[in-house]
Amino acid sequence: MLRKITLDDLARMVKVGFDETAKKVDMDKRFEQVDKRFEQVDKRFDRLETRMDRFETRLAHIDARITVIERDIAEIRKELIPRMEIEDIMARLSLVERKLGIKSGK
Repeated sequence: MLRKITLDDLARMVKVGFDETAKKVDMDKRFEQVDKRFEQVDKRFDRLETRMDRFETRLAHIDARITVIERDIAEIRKELIPRMEIEDIMARLSLVERKLGIKSGK
């Protein structure tokens, strides 16, 4: 059977509910703790951002150096004779030396 609830009963239940909820002072303390943690997280992010900036600067320098090296290699390649051409020239020279009866320096 259902029990009738009086206004006094309802008021007591509401009071108990409010008594069990966090007080403003308790909430303020928790928010202060959360604020401190966020400050710590912000500091860590600032340090990470500083490190990332340094990495980006270093990477830009490395990239510039690689570009110079690539350009230098391209210039060197223009001046070099490919190995196949050297081997072809050596074969022709050997043929000429044989035809002329010259002993090879090898």
